[in-house]
Amino acid sequence: MTKCAAPACRNDAPGRHGIFCVDHYFQLPKVYTGLLTRMKIECSRCADADAKKHLDEQLAAYINVVISKLPHPPEARSSQAALDSARRSPTEPAAGASQSQGRLL
Repeated sequence: MTKCAAPACRNDAPGRHGIFCVDHYFQLPKVYTGLLTRMKIECSRCADADAKKHLDEQLAAYINVVISKLPHPPEARSSQAALDSARRSPTEPAAGASQSQGRLL
């Protein structure tokens, strides 16, 4: 078994042609998972060494693109929100704050 291709995931990818663990597999659109699975099967069946190397490189590139489509984990979203709020100018009211609150200060 191989490990899931998602960053920081320690789960196993099931099956001989698995790329992602079950959790990440079902977070992705079926179009992406189908393409990657077909390509991995085609790569494993390829007899020509040069063609196999080329398919391996393409598969690695496609996996990187698909990984970028995975939803961010909650801790990544909260850290992104913290970065966004840190970038906000001090005179700009916080999201959800009414304008009258800004004038009272």
